[in-house]
Amino acid sequence: MTTNWVGWILSAFVLLLLFVLGLILQNPVRLLITGKRAEGVVVGMDTSARSSESSENNPLKSPVVEFSTSTGERIRVSGRSYSASPSVRVGDVVTVAYSRSNHRNAQLLLLKDFPLIPAGFVLGFIVVILLMWISGILLSGDSKMDDPFHLLPAVISHFRLNPFRFPALFVLSFAVPVCGLGTYLTYMHAHDLRSNGIKAVGHVIGLEKDSSTLSDGSTASGVFPMITFKDASGTPHTIRRSLAKPLSRLKTGDMVEVIYLARHPDQGVVNTWDEFWPPTLFFGFMMLAFLVAFCFVLSGTLRS
Repeated sequence: MTTNWVGWILSAFVLLLLFVLGLILQNPVRLLITGKRAEGVVVGMDTSARSSESSENNPLKSPVVEFSTSTGERIRVSGRSYSASPSVRVGDVVTVAYSRSNHRNAQLLLLKDFPLIPAGFVLGFIVVILLMWISGILLSGDSKMDDPFHLLPAVISHFRLNPFRFPALFVLSFAVPVCGLGTYLTYMHAHDLRSNGIKAVGHVIGLEKDSSTLSDGSTASGVFPMITFKDASGTPHTIRRSLAKPLSRLKTGDMVEVIYLARHPDQGVVNTWDEFWPPTLFFGFMMLAFLVAFCFVLSGTLRS
């Protein structure tokens, strides 16, 4: 009997990655499920040692939260992730999950504080390996690429995969999470502006014509209103309205409301719905469309 070395090696590698994924998620997931909850207050920001390497003006920070345990003990913990733009500010109330046996082992119940990026990277690597492995089995028809537990052939048989349907599933399996991530990031940016933005009065100082060359060689152009405003410190900033005329009705001399984040006043925008929600709606619509297509292909409704 010939040993299936390829299948054994790939299986061992996938199991190793699953073990690493378990190590990354073990503590935060355990605290999320079994930890005791408490309400804490953000009392400060902890600065990462890497801040000097990234930027002195915009250091990496993590919230420092103080909370009381069920026994009355006062505990102060820092978040597990550092960001140039923390999702909370000093004085905000944050829910904490802490270990019953070690109160200092605590998890801030904030999305940014969970290890989603490293866990997502490892999980994505596992998915890529499995998809390429299934693709190799379909294209080669070589039984030597089978896994030792014969799970992949069972998956191929159950979903009736073939060299035509599988590429569609392969592409859609990436398109859905990418559009989902785009929806989340654009929504969080808009929500951050709406919740924490500082409003100012802007003035349309003129119109700027911009043109670009399309892929077919033709030229597209538009006229964009130029808007100037001053932030809380009195520093002037100039922004370009995203919509071109005639979609934008702004003209020179008009007054508009501008909103900006204190940490990025140069990235202020006009405080209207079309500056916030179109990207989120676009990515959300594409995610739903790709998800529906994925379900149709997976169920066999759409066949080659």
